[in-house]
Amino acid sequence: MVDLSWPLVPQERVAVSASTFLKFFLPAFVSYFAMGVLVQGKRTATRFALLPVALLCAYRAGSTLDFSFGIPNYRFLNQGLVLTMFTLSMRSTAWAFAEKPYKRITPPDDTSNYDTLSSNTDDQSTDVDDTPLSTAIWNAWDLSVNLRGIGWDWPRGLQIPKSSLGTQSTLAFLLSTLAKLLFHALALDIVSAAARDFSPETFGSVEGGTIFDPSLSPLSRYTRSSIITIISGWTAYFAIQMVYQLHALEFTLLFRQGPSQWPPLFDTPGFSTSLTSLWGHKWHQLFRECFISVGARPLSYLLGRTGGVMGAFLASGTLHYLGLKAMGRGGHPVAVFGFFIMQAIGVIMEGVWKKCTGVHVNGCLGLLWTWLWVVFWANFMVDAWAKAGLVGSKFFPDDYRPTVLLAQFLKHYLDLLRFL
Repeated sequence: MVDLSWPLVPQERVAVSASTFLKFFLPAFVSYFAMGVLVQGKRTATRFALLPVALLCAYRAGSTLDFSFGIPNYRFLNQGLVLTMFTLSMRSTAWAFAEKPYKRITPPDDTSNYDTLSSNTDDQSTDVDDTPLSTAIWNAWDLSVNLRGIGWDWPRGLQIPKSSLGTQSTLAFLLSTLAKLLFHALALDIVSAAARDFSPETFGSVEGGTIFDPSLSPLSRYTRSSIITIISGWTAYFAIQMVYQLHALEFTLLFRQGPSQWPPLFDTPGFSTSLTSLWGHKWHQLFRECFISVGARPLSYLLGRTGGVMGAFLASGTLHYLGLKAMGRGGHPVAVFGFFIMQAIGVIMEGVWKKCTGVHVNGCLGLLWTWLWVVFWANFMVDAWAKAGLVGSKFFPDDYRPTVLLAQFLKHYLDLLRFL
């Protein structure tokens, strides 16, 4: 008899084990990987047929598995799981509706630096229709984790920051990446602990709580919440950087990728002089094509540029809302969606300003405007993070926190010097 129960989702999350991994996670990845193979050819009907299966498998994995093993301090791992599954869903949807087969650009040499990726790459592309299935499968391994599309022809207008270190050999790249990984891990530990220390008993714990202290005067209350918001933003920044540097090491060592395939992820977002530049290229662009494909493009057909901007930020809001909801403490949709909707409105306002005055938002006033707009609206989203227990999460076991390990190393080093 055919087992028809496999699409059903358990009422409670189940801990990750070999059996649950094979039953829930593996089908999600295999269907996603198959979409990555199919998008390299003209098998549009097959892609559409597989899309519902890929979406269902991603939903089952994201709503069923418990990567925290029931430990409150590790609920953020379930957030990571849902972010991953929703990203797989967005990419699978984009691949199903792709008008042209994705083409792999002839791999650049390791000395090149990327600037802007556009569609002017036809002379470097391989003919996907003539590509053997084995090559398409090998390409799909890269495509499945290559969110920005470096080395592919599908990114449009994607700006890639240039490395401040210039040309690097593979060995030099590995050493510098390891140094960055250690630095970002240490910085993440410091800033996340700083945020928790503002109120260890409330939002500084996994029980959660508000960042707005009603016992303070309005000025003190919102100054304090804004400081917590900025620190939480740095926490997110360092966490993303740390994961990126870790993957850069993995794929360079295991899959022999070159340094040019791992350019910088951010472009000094703290110095953005407009919301357009901040969200357009200075903040990481890992989800750019996803947000364009499932958010910006559909709404732009109906409402033009305004709809496109709003659609992209609504897609981003959905991603962040579902991730926060996975922590089991509510998704706080008004606060989360409100932040991203207001960012869209800010970008639209900058476009109106440019149209009316002929001048781009820029300079010192643009820097001040960007910080004020982002931090003000981020207060409410970070408050949602705090209530869900995200701010109180500990990203490292207590005995293996980078600050603890560094302190132990320095203590042993100083003891050794005294002995000598």
